[in-house]
Amino acid sequence: MARLEDICGRKPREIYGSDPLVRTAGQFQPLGNAVVEDGGYRVTGRWPLGSGCQHSSWIVGGCRILDGEQPRLRPDGRPVTRILFFPAVDCEILDTWHSIGLRGTGSHDYAVADVFVPASRALSFRDPPVEPGPLYAIPTIALFVTVLAAVTLGIARHAIDIVSDLARTKITGRSGRRLNEDATMQANLGIAEAALRSARSFLYETLEKTWEAVSAGQELGIEQRAMLWLASTHTAAAAKQAAELMFSAGGSASPYASTGVERCVRDIHAAGQHITLAPPNYQMAGQAFLDLDMRTSPLLSMDDRS
Repeated sequence: MARLEDICGRKPREIYGSDPLVRTAGQFQPLGNAVVEDGGYRVTGRWPLGSGCQHSSWIVGGCRILDGEQPRLRPDGRPVTRILFFPAVDCEILDTWHSIGLRGTGSHDYAVADVFVPASRALSFRDPPVEPGPLYAIPTIALFVTVLAAVTLGIARHAIDIVSDLARTKITGRSGRRLNEDATMQANLGIAEAALRSARSFLYETLEKTWEAVSAGQELGIEQRAMLWLASTHTAAAAKQAAELMFSAGGSASPYASTGVERCVRDIHAAGQHITLAPPNYQMAGQAFLDLDMRTSPLLSMDDRS
């Protein structure tokens, strides 16, 4: 059997083989410029939202490929792009992540200036997978968005748990009774549970059907990919609704940092602002279901099988 190094002409274990806990961070959007040189690229660029960049060994950045000063173009006229890996020591971390939520992610901007990157540390999601199996047959960004959606599920579940525990002991100022006896709180809890559980089921069902399709050797079409984005976007919206309902149900205790529910609301709003979970994805999914022309859709421009 051919080795992976022989198949793809590069050494993947340079990054991921020496340390099973190696950490990588970075941004896939092609915001850098990579000028072709012998054996690799000379890279300059700046990227936002480098989540985890402060404790990563390697950082990636999406780049446009340049021949001299001219961008290399695909047959359709769009720029050729690749994702390049930099040792973290070659990157400047810029203190920009002063956010409403997800503060612990350290999603600062980062930059490189005139750094040489060997060709062995460059890849494109457009390249066909070199490994067999269903995991590698799912478009990377379409799979990535489901991971972000799962984060919002966890945040919302934590908010529900916090307020459910609080309701057993908190005495309301209006009635002098425990919060768990309040009809509005009970209704908010019921709505939050319904919203979160139904969204979770939709996400899991969509992932299961996707896995079944690629396991059977099928290539995912536009509608199937759109379903992954739709389920993920809807999950984030439902999770946000659940967290806000719990903030309301917690009454005067909710704004206090010591309670924890206010952090859930901040974090879930920050997560929901990610482009892969944005409300325009609803329209994008609708276009796919109507068999409209999707060649200019953000779904295709971000996804790795387009």
